[in-house]
Amino acid sequence: MTDTGLPTYLDRGLSLTHAELCTELGKELLLLCKSVTADGRLSPEELAALRQWLSDAETAAMPAAQHLRVIIAKVLADGKITPDEYREVHRAVEATLPFDARRQAMDARLEVEAAEESAVRAARAEQRRDRGPRGTAFRVTAVVALLLALGAVAAWLLG
Repeated sequence: MTDTGLPTYLDRGLSLTHAELCTELGKELLLLCKSVTADGRLSPEELAALRQWLSDAETAAMPAAQHLRVIIAKVLADGKITPDEYREVHRAVEATLPFDARRQAMDARLEVEAAEESAVRAARAEQRRDRGPRGTAFRVTAVVALLLALGAVAAWLLG
C-alpha cells in the first residue's frame, strides 16, 4: 500500500509517464529504479545511490522523484532503517515504475519475501526438533514417574 491507501499498482499518479521517460532525467531514474528493484530487495548501497541521485537531480520535478524524496526522508528521519522501512522504500520505487517494469519488480520482491518466509518456517521447525522431547506429553510422563519414585522411596522409608 502507498500513502494514498492504494496498492502500488493502482497509484498511477506516481509512476513515470511516457513524457517523463523521454527526458534524460526520466531515463536515468527509470534505469536506477529498475536496477534497485531487480533482485527483489533493497540494499543499503542501493538506497544510498537512490538518495544520491535524487539529491543530484534536485531540479527533477517529476511526481515519481518527489514521492521518492518524501519516502526516503521519512525513512531516514530517525537515523536508522528497519527491514520494514527498506520494504517501504522498495514499494515506493515500484510505484514509480511503468506497468511492465513494476510487474517484474513486484514478482522479484514477492519471490524474495516467499523465500524469506520459507526460511523462517524452516528455522522454527529446526528449533522445535532441536528442543527434543520437551513437549507436554514428556512433561506429564516425567511428573508421573517422579511421583511414583517418591512414593516408592516413602514406602521404603516407612516400611
